Amino acid sequence: MGESGMRVADVLGGTKTLGERPKNTDDWMALIETGLPAAAAEAIKDVVGLDDPTLAVVLGVSIRTIARARSTRDGRLDSVVSDRLYRLARLVAIARVVLEHDDKAVHWLTHPQPGLGDRRPIDLAKSEPGAREIENLLLRIEHGVYS
Repeated sequence: MGESGMRVADVLGGTKTLGERPKNTDDWMALIETGLPAAAAEAIKDVVGLDDPTLAVVLGVSIRTIARARSTRDGRLDSVVSDRLYRLARLVAIARVVLEHDDKAVHWLTHPQPGLGDRRPIDLAKSEPGAREIENLLLRIEHGVYS
């Protein structure tokens, strides 16, 4: 997990948002089960330039669910939404590494890609099969086999 987990943590706001950085898979699993802070959703919105409606669609929740998490005392998302947020952050982190520039990664994630049937990666990120398709395409790009 090491470096990739650190990159995911950065996308989710780093220590400012998460407190202590998760160090391994067990740490991430515990954090997701407890619920990621709503501030992590705000951080990823800032990184990718998403608005509330788009983030809500990707996470499979209503805008009110996100707003409610922000306003609760502990400000945590439930474990299902936290898992989806982690999945999105992982994709953003992979795109940043493969495309070697944050702005290129954001543009790639938010614009139609021929290798994804001219769909936007951000739209596919709302499901595990879609996320896997995005990852596979990024791996092909990384290895020079763009299709």
